[in-house]
Order: sequence, then structure tokens, then C-alpha cells
Amino acid sequence: MSKLQKTISLPFYLLLSLPSTAMGFGLSVQISALSWILSTKYHLAIDEVGYVWLAGPLAGIVGQLLAGVISDKIWFLGGRRRPLIIIGGIFAAAMLFMLPHLDLISNALGMADIMLVALTVALGLDLAINVGFNPTRAIIADVTPEGDARTKGYTIMQTVSGFFGVSAYFIALVWGKEILIYVGMAVMLAFNLLPVLFIDEPRSLAPAKAKTSAEKSTNLTQLVFIYLANGFTWLGVQTMFVFLYAYL
Repeated sequence: MSKLQKTISLPFYLLLSLPSTAMGFGLSVQISALSWILSTKYHLAIDEVGYVWLAGPLAGIVGQLLAGVISDKIWFLGGRRRPLIIIGGIFAAAMLFMLPHLDLISNALGMADIMLVALTVALGLDLAINVGFNPTRAIIADVTPEGDARTKGYTIMQTVSGFFGVSAYFIALVWGKEILIYVGMAVMLAFNLLPVLFIDEPRSLAPAKAKTSAEKSTNLTQLVFIYLANGFTWLGVQTMFVFLYAYL
């Protein structure tokens, strides 16, 4: 275990924040560039762009479910979160690299309709981000003690991630969206692959505290309300992601 991790210093918190920041940055790149590049470079109609975006939530359902089911139970490459973060980072970077080259991929495969290629790449990108997202957050809980230290870890993570998310849109504004795509690819690789090599995960997780039946019932009710609130919110958020560019 590194000295940074033993002391749980600010540099360690910053290091711990980078994988989640990378996934958030990749999502910002997707929001900023996907509708734009499909509409302007590949000349897809806005309803066709909507079909491509439909791949995202479908991938999220599968990716987050798989990551949640297996990440607590696996152990290889020296961790349970590390493998999913590395795989998600590499795959997401590869999908970002493909975005500006969908026409070349379509021609190489002998496909006249670029729509299927766009759907596949969008599905792969969202699946990769969703596979990596939860492990990048779970690793913070795994390596920090419960209480103020863990709260601080999530607070710093959210601050760093938010800063880079805003930076993504600034890069698109100043240097263009294609540059943003390549920057996103570099961030995905650097922020996902390097930090996890310097973070030692615990071999066993602390057992969850037993709950009474009344507590379980209350928690389930609260969880249903949270799901409903997030579900209706995402109707608006997804609509904004997909159609704002065309509307403006």
C-alpha cells in the first residue's frame, strides 16, 4: 500500500477521483458531440439521431446491472473494481476514437447505411461508460473509512469531476468538438488506467449491517420514490441531450 493511501491525504483523494472523473468526462463528450457529429458530418435526420441515442439507456440497463452484480464478487488483476474500470476505460476510449470515423468503418464493412454503425458505436460507448461508472464510485467506499473520510472522498470526487465536465464543454467551444473527442479519448485512458495501479483494494469487504424487517420495508419504499423521481427527471434530461442541438 502506498504512503498516500496509508495517510489518506489530499493527493490520494485526488487520485481516487480520477476514474470517476474520466467516466463523467466521457459522458460530457457524448452529450456535446454525438448529436452534432451525427447531424453535421453524417447528415442523419434528427429522428434518426434519436434512435442512436436510444442505444444509451438500453446499454445503461445492461451495463450497470452487470457491473453491480459481478463487481462485489470478482477478484482479478489485483482488485474487484479495477478490472471493470480498466475494461470500461479502454473500451470507451476506442468507441470515442471511432466517432469521427464512422464513414470509414461503414465503407470498410461494405455497409451503405451508416445508421447501424452509429448505433453500434453509441451502444458500445454507453455500455463502456456504464460498466465503469459504478465501480469508480464504489472504489472510494472500499478504500476509505466510513464517516467523514468517506464523505470527503465523494465530495472531492464530485468537485473534480464537475470541473472536468465543465472543461469538456469549454474545449468544444474553443477548439471544436472533434478535438474534444480526441481529448476525451486521452482522458479516458490516462484517468482510468494509471490511478488504479496505485490504489490497493481490500481483499474482503466489510459485511453489511443486519436490518430489521421494518427498516427493510421503509428503505424499499424510499427507494421506489427515488426511482420514480429519477425516472421522470431523465425523460427531460435525455430529451435535452438528444434534441437541444437540432432545436437551437
